[in-house]
Amino acid sequence: MKRFLLSAATTLGLGLTLAGSPARAQSPGPFSAFTPLELRVNFQPASAPVPAGFVVDSGQVYGNRGNGFTYGWNQDNTANTRDRNNPNVPSQAYDTLIRTQNGANFVWELAVPNGYYEVRLVAGDPDFTDSDFAFNVEYYGDVLRGTPSADQHFFEAVKLVDVKDGKLTVSSSSPAVNNKLAFLEVKRKFGIDINFQPASNPPLENYGYLPDNGLIYGARQFGFTYGWNVDNTANMVDAGHDVDIVAQRHARLQQGGERVWEIAVPNGVYEVSMLAGEPFNYVGAYRIQAEDTVVLSGLPTGYGYTTGLARVAVSDGRLTVKSAAGAANNKLNAVFIRQL
Repeated sequence: MKRFLLSAATTLGLGLTLAGSPARAQSPGPFSAFTPLELRVNFQPASAPVPAGFVVDSGQVYGNRGNGFTYGWNQDNTANTRDRNNPNVPSQAYDTLIRTQNGANFVWELAVPNGYYEVRLVAGDPDFTDSDFAFNVEYYGDVLRGTPSADQHFFEAVKLVDVKDGKLTVSSSSPAVNNKLAFLEVKRKFGIDINFQPASNPPLENYGYLPDNGLIYGARQFGFTYGWNVDNTANMVDAGHDVDIVAQRHARLQQGGERVWEIAVPNGVYEVSMLAGEPFNYVGAYRIQAEDTVVLSGLPTGYGYTTGLARVAVSDGRLTVKSAAGAANNKLNAVFIRQL
């Protein structure tokens, strides 16, 4: 199977592989219905005051904490919690910490539904600067890096990550020395990848895609709601070429009338990327918009594809995709949606 779309995927800047089988196949049952989740975890001795709005992690082994959440460490890390009682910190959250390399390489996990999460890490120690901070989140390496000094004791980083195994994982990365974590914040974000295809094609769920088969807007599997303004099943095509499995399938957006696709999402700002085209077919002018923003615009060249990426705002609970002015013979293979 040819894999000629990898460079196009890289251009989208989402760390996604559009070509062939994506690099990291998801675990069985990779999708979870979107429900809001926000959590702030402070790492501290069990006896220390708890900052307002936080739950406590005092180094216990992973398990049900009795506060509605399940989280903890790969082994007992209670001896590595600290409360400095430094009067110069901005809040109690900056006064406590846990050491993640003293005696072992400790790994922290939080049970969450599979999906996308914005993770904020804060590393530091108000009393000491004898460290090089370096943390991974999931398979994203060095999400946080920093070397403290007399002028800067704390470092923080924010990263959007995807969870596929039901656990969000935080670990030290190889450059870390005497790693210390003060607190973290986790917020679930909406995210989904859709491949447009005939119902007769096998879905690509194990590769992270949900199928759209041209059905009218309505409830779909895994708690998502999406679809078309009219029945568009007759316009779902598998070109049948020996090319990328995502790229050879597409929906026709203008055959028999203008087709509009929507998906129910929380209101907010989204990064939307698209792949449009048909293998070695150069008839058309691809112009597709999400909400009022043109995401993709171009003539098919090379192997016959055009890609695009844009940020859009949703205020009515539905993200809308349709042909933009000037489009001809519009086709859409896949859409990738990430809440920012």
